[in-house]
Amino acid sequence: MVRLRQAVGKESAVEQTNGFWAGAIAVAAAPVAIAAGIAKGSYDAASGSGSFDAGFHEAADPVIATARKFGTEHQETITRGVIGGAATAVGARIVGESIKVIFRR
Repeated sequence: MVRLRQAVGKESAVEQTNGFWAGAIAVAAAPVAIAAGIAKGSYDAASGSGSFDAGFHEAADPVIATARKFGTEHQETITRGVIGGAATAVGARIVGESIKVIFRR
């Protein structure tokens, strides 16, 4: 949590959800959020229990917020996994090509 001072002098607790992985995970979750928002907004509008816009945001906003929070909280683990996976792939390629060269002789 990051504490920010507002112009009035009061402190406000604002959750920090920025960074590459927060955005990337939010983009990955966007189709699910949009589908849930459309379903909820359409249901609310058709049943008369609220506007489409209110229903859409009621369903979609928590999905995106949770995805951004996940990306922020686990950014180091995700980065290590991506780098480790890439290093494994490169290492396997080097070993595979080396074995081919050895067996050609």
